Amino acid sequence: MKGNSDFHDDQIQDDDLRARFAELRRTEEAATPPLIFPSLGRAERNRRWLTARLIAVGVCVLVAASVFLARLGSPRPERNVKTVASITEWKSPTDFLLKTPGNELLRTVPAIGVWHDYTAVDPAPKHPQTEKKVLP
Repeated sequence: MKGNSDFHDDQIQDDDLRARFAELRRTEEAATPPLIFPSLGRAERNRRWLTARLIAVGVCVLVAASVFLARLGSPRPERNVKTVASITEWKSPTDFLLKTPGNELLRTVPAIGVWHDYTAVDPAPKHPQTEKKVLP
């Protein structure tokens, strides 16, 4: 248990600490630059910030409403009733790549023994053959 003198020493140390902190506070306050808006309190700054936000939101709402009304009032272009092509009308965009030279040869079955685009030529006149003579 502490004696009466220990209590007195603790109080002196506390007073000394208080004095030192007070001196430190005064030094730092003197070195701190003044506020940008020294006359405005926290409530006034909050009120101005809230007013600026409300004005910004109001401007956004007005812009959105004017765009909506402009689109609502503008005449709409007539839309073609037929928007989807039928499967029978559809053409592949790369269909031209399949059309190659000689494609008809691949698409037909040849007929054996039949010559297309063949015209018979008259046979050449026959020359009398000469017999070969064998030398003795």
